[in-house]
Amino acid sequence: MDSDNRTGVRLADRAEDGTPERGGPAVWQYLLDDGLDPAGRIPVHAVRGSTPPGSTPPGSGPGASDPGASDPGASGSTYRPNPRHGRPLPPPPAAPADAPAPGLPPLGAGRRPAGRALLSWLEDGRAPRLCRITGSSGSGRTHLLTWLAAACPPDHPRPGRRVHALLDAEGLTVRSATARLADLLGLTAGEPADLLEALQDGTPRTVVVTDLDRAGGPRLPGTPERLARELLVPLLSVPWLLLIVEAAPGPAADALADAAPTGAVLDLDQPQWTDPAPYAAWCAGLAGHPVDPAATHPSPGLAQLAARTPGATPDPALPPADRAAALAAAWWRAVPAPERAALTALAAADGPLGTALWATLPGADPATVAAAADLLPPPPIADRWRLRPTALADLVTADGPPVDHAAMMWAVAGGIPVRADGGPDLAASDPERLALLVRHASAGDPGSPVLAEVDLLLHAEPATVTAAFQRAEDAGLPPTPLAEAWRRAAPDRAATARPADRAAVLHAHLTGRHDAAAAHCADLARQADTRWRAVWQHAPAAGPCAAALGTGPLAGLLLADGAGLHLADPATGRPLGPPEPLVEPHPRALAATPFGGALLLNASGTLRPLTVRGAPALPVGAPAGAPAVPVVVPAACTAVAGHEGVLVFGGPDGLATCTETATGAAHRPEHPLHEGPVTALAAAAVDGGTLVASGGEDGRVRTWMPGRPLLPAPVDRRPWPVTAVGLAATPAGLLLAAAWSDGLLRLRRWGERHRGADLRLGAAVRTLAVTRDGLVVAALPGSVLALTLVG
Repeated sequence: MDSDNRTGVRLADRAEDGTPERGGPAVWQYLLDDGLDPAGRIPVHAVRGSTPPGSTPPGSGPGASDPGASDPGASGSTYRPNPRHGRPLPPPPAAPADAPAPGLPPLGAGRRPAGRALLSWLEDGRAPRLCRITGSSGSGRTHLLTWLAAACPPDHPRPGRRVHALLDAEGLTVRSATARLADLLGLTAGEPADLLEALQDGTPRTVVVTDLDRAGGPRLPGTPERLARELLVPLLSVPWLLLIVEAAPGPAADALADAAPTGAVLDLDQPQWTDPAPYAAWCAGLAGHPVDPAATHPSPGLAQLAARTPGATPDPALPPADRAAALAAAWWRAVPAPERAALTALAAADGPLGTALWATLPGADPATVAAAADLLPPPPIADRWRLRPTALADLVTADGPPVDHAAMMWAVAGGIPVRADGGPDLAASDPERLALLVRHASAGDPGSPVLAEVDLLLHAEPATVTAAFQRAEDAGLPPTPLAEAWRRAAPDRAATARPADRAAVLHAHLTGRHDAAAAHCADLARQADTRWRAVWQHAPAAGPCAAALGTGPLAGLLLADGAGLHLADPATGRPLGPPEPLVEPHPRALAATPFGGALLLNASGTLRPLTVRGAPALPVGAPAGAPAVPVVVPAACTAVAGHEGVLVFGGPDGLATCTETATGAAHRPEHPLHEGPVTALAAAAVDGGTLVASGGEDGRVRTWMPGRPLLPAPVDRRPWPVTAVGLAATPAGLLLAAAWSDGLLRLRRWGERHRGADLRLGAAVRTLAVTRDGLVVAALPGSVLALTLVG
């Protein structure tokens, strides 16, 4: 931390200070206004700019102490000025004077002191950005945070009482947690780096994470710490994000504490957070054996277990965790032998189960499962049974034989319905059953052939499949094409809840890598009236990627990736020769120019001319590299596009400039196209003129023809910023493609308001290009996909 930096205070993740990865810190670096506490809450308007991982932050390299080196832009093209710096967010609209104050949902078991403490932390502008909820298993951590999310919806009239995402980490890997969290926030990302990139939009957010200690499940024991270090710790570096995490003492909690040593901690084992009188009243209402509230205070889980244990007399002098262990032993001694077998089967399942599936496991049947369920504390979610608290689960597991994964697989598979032809009817099977089958197949053999069964993976719960592929990766097995496609598709999202939706996106990422599996997925997707298909895929060794249609003497498809700038065949995606050198880790847009070269807009807003096969981006010959024709390149540029004879530039003021490259004549609409910056542009020749499509931070897509009046309404709008647009006149009509930051890609032929296709490819679309044949080329962070409408 350098508080004497003349350009402001630098904010970095504390856990990474002085521990650079290859080429730079592992997290984003932020330049703050002077006088701010980097460990506290930073308003968006007080952040001057940011630098992505692997780059040198302003003021930290050679010349940082030189007053003449105080310009952040001097540190290189990776520095990103914050467009909201110096512009405080407008206050939310005031509620009507007669509007009732929002009520709070009930919070039982005497936990109102803990609830009030969390609400106070949320609204305290001087509090740290991290709050960790700790306590022994059964202390009610998950219940408290679930209540908080219900009490503080994202649209709460008080901005300080808004929770934007509640992530249940149980069973999730780093990738599935990333995809699910991005989905909850209205973003799209499959890897932590992509989510961090999306969070640079300056939007204040509060994220709640529950059950961190159950991440990955028992078969991936290191996952809680990995999730903390690879996802949550980087999130802590984002100055406008608040994080509330449920984590008991252990490696995951230590990782969070190292990153935020001044973070708040709420320990529910401490008695002051549970009001004794309401707690006693709550205990009196528990079904089962009488509970002495003084012997179980302050733990609700301990009281629930005591109500199921005859003659329970926990020693109140012991810590809650020790009381739970003693009580679990007393409970287990009282369980009859038949119910013990059923409970041992439940412990072997490695996750919550419904009673119907539980009853099919070895050692269980409907009668013993019903009796065993009566002995357990009631589950937080109806008919989702697991052994709670952790002391109870550990005791039952230790007292049982080693898990026979093969026997579990056969027992689970026996309950799958059978089709008329004798094959398994996976579509009619319960996804929970298929997930259990995948879980035990993977546990028995990380490289199990089950992981090559496309139909099974499509119909099982996605998080379980992601965990199985992670287990194979951790075992050192080489990734299969199906595993790679699954990773790129990031199917742990609400938009891919149906197997047909997962099949559609999976077929795109399998195209060109496993054609038989891709065709099978495409067949399944067509059953759900999917109106698009993938044609080809460019999957480089490293991204990020960008694409643009070439014009002029070297017309073709330009593809930018980690290997360089390629000239490719638009119909197949195959490169036409070796790539041109290109070092640009964060491209925002790529545009071909009429002179054969290209312009690349990087994330800091700098336009770079690129030579393609010796052809320049702009004519050369004028002094200081200026163009020979009066093409004015704006100093502040947020988007760029090129098409036969024109270059179009977008600006932070919502305006676009269409420049004729032959004459230098510039055309601008009378009024801004967008409220806020232009974020994407495309152009096409239509009706003897140029049609410009633009997308903005305001979520609108507009069209405009230079020399003609601006249409009064946008052609499309959604409540997320536009990330890319593409446009072309095709034999089937004008085709418009638009993508938003939540991952939606919309393909529409002109006039087909209710047709076309809405799809999600597992990552944000960075650039779009549409060929005259109607091929839509979408560049994602790690690949380029060519798609076409069908039907």
